[in-house]
Amino acid sequence: MTKAVYKNTITGSDGRAVVLGWAEHRHLLLHLVASDLRSRYRRTAFGVLWAVLWPVAFSLIFSMVAVNVFDTPLSAYVAYVVTGFIIWDFIAGCINGGTVSFQQAEGYLRHKRLPLILFPLRTSCYYAVNFAFGSVASILVIAAVSPHSFGWTWAWWPFSLAATFFFATPLVVISAIANLKLRDYAYGVSLIVFMLWYLSPVLIAREVYDKGALKKFTDLNPFASLIDIYRDIMLNGRHPEMHDVILVLGGGAVLWALALLWLRSEGRRLIYYL
Repeated sequence: MTKAVYKNTITGSDGRAVVLGWAEHRHLLLHLVASDLRSRYRRTAFGVLWAVLWPVAFSLIFSMVAVNVFDTPLSAYVAYVVTGFIIWDFIAGCINGGTVSFQQAEGYLRHKRLPLILFPLRTSCYYAVNFAFGSVASILVIAAVSPHSFGWTWAWWPFSLAATFFFATPLVVISAIANLKLRDYAYGVSLIVFMLWYLSPVLIAREVYDKGALKKFTDLNPFASLIDIYRDIMLNGRHPEMHDVILVLGGGAVLWALALLWLRSEGRRLIYYL
């Protein structure tokens, strides 16, 4: 019996595969992301436009109630909510969706040696596409209710999207490995995400988070910094604060280091947990 020969040169948990393996299989990555998008929006009347309509509808519904609590004009609060919601929806999607990244790829992993990083990237890219459409939704809302917010700071918009993707992707890798080894992880992390939803300025007025002990936590909360960066650029007409940029990029770099080291360490054993 002849040995199977794999043509791909960057495979498994090899050091180069952990970092660069996805590039060799980028066409497969694009195919998987497109397949996930087709599966989600198949047979819907609006298709991927739901990624635009959903954050707008959610923000409007929530704001109609919240304005009575925070005594803020509806137009201003809708813009506030949608700019926080799209960031959080992407991050939460990456963390929760990452828990099944390897399980969904079981068929591929059992039949061919492929770079493991490919499948967490599939998850983050899928949510990134929805995030991009959600970002368009926020632009439309801001243009409608707060056109004076448009200015030179919008040139920072691509940076905000890239920084959010940079920070969220290693969270997918960590979730994918953790849930494969401990199936309770998915339930526990969903509770943590739910808790952070309220501990971050996603929906509730920003000034609430600038008081007492909550301010100390918010100053060290990278999720809050991601939201603040986007709002500063799109709503407040100013460039991102250096504190927020350092927290996001520094935190993202640490997460990437942890994720890649863990993936390399566990790579050859992960198949046995499927």
